[in-house]
Amino acid sequence: MLSTIIFVALFLGLLIVSFVLWMAFLRLGLRWAKVEGVTTRRLVVATMLVFVVQAVLRILSHVLLPSTGSRAALGGFAVLVAAVLLPCLIIARIFKSRFVRSLQAWLPTLVPSIAMVSLGLFVVRPYLVEAFYSPGNAMAPTLLGSHYRGLCPECGGPSIVCAPPYPTRGGSHGPQPTICRHFHMSSSADYGLRLFGPDRVLVAKYLAPRRWDLVVFRSPRDPSTLYVKRVVGLPGEQIHLDQGAAWADGRKLTPPESIRGITYVSEPSYAGRKMWGSLDNPARLAADEYFVLGDFSANSEDSRFWAEGAPDHHPFAVPASYVCGVVTHIYWPPQRWRILR
Repeated sequence: MLSTIIFVALFLGLLIVSFVLWMAFLRLGLRWAKVEGVTTRRLVVATMLVFVVQAVLRILSHVLLPSTGSRAALGGFAVLVAAVLLPCLIIARIFKSRFVRSLQAWLPTLVPSIAMVSLGLFVVRPYLVEAFYSPGNAMAPTLLGSHYRGLCPECGGPSIVCAPPYPTRGGSHGPQPTICRHFHMSSSADYGLRLFGPDRVLVAKYLAPRRWDLVVFRSPRDPSTLYVKRVVGLPGEQIHLDQGAAWADGRKLTPPESIRGITYVSEPSYAGRKMWGSLDNPARLAADEYFVLGDFSANSEDSRFWAEGAPDHHPFAVPASYVCGVVTHIYWPPQRWRILR
């Protein structure tokens, strides 16, 4: 709840500052363009309408535009044009000025816009909070990447079906790994054709990881790649998995209620594969290392299977310096909204 209060306060504070600055620079622009009839009421109305339009454009681009490809580039260009034209049309309408003068009045408002973007890039994002999306389904059903939906063959409830990387021969998809909200893991070829997008989350940079937190971290093997997993082992502990449960220093760990049904795979899926954290190969963490696991245990490449680690660290470990932040909220899509910490 504390993280929610902090995020709401931060969002409202930045919104109010942005609103006041935008209105002040719009007044300067209107004076520069020699537009008459400028009143505080008209400035407030114009600024409110512009902010509403900008919010709608962000939501539409978020929902409708693909993330890559020529359509994404074309759509992004269209959004950019609309982000310039619509505020100018609003200014022209509210202050009864010609479009050229409204464009001139709008130009100074780029100053607070650039200032707020700079604040976000150089202060908020590195030190406070950053948005992130789930790159895959290793954390399903808690966090979802691109996926299909089907029915769990074990309990009959809805299940998450991993999106295959490519179609099989004939254009259809073969059996894919599935997991339901009760953490029943299986494989199925019976699922819908609609592809659902990934969850988008907020990551708090100022929080220290605790056991069972979801953390975003740089890959120990490739620090340019970001992953999200659940912290199971804390610095200094010896971790092993047995009978579907995680153990720390010989003590069986009890997961929180939200993941009480989770089962961790404690044996490699095929012979000859080395696994960290097994009974005969426990993982002893150093004073600045974490052991992380995916909730979709049968479909997760995590601390159990890493063959190469960060310099001067165990292969199975995420160094504390590689942790980017703690996942606190799922904010998109709206029906998936959830507080995680």
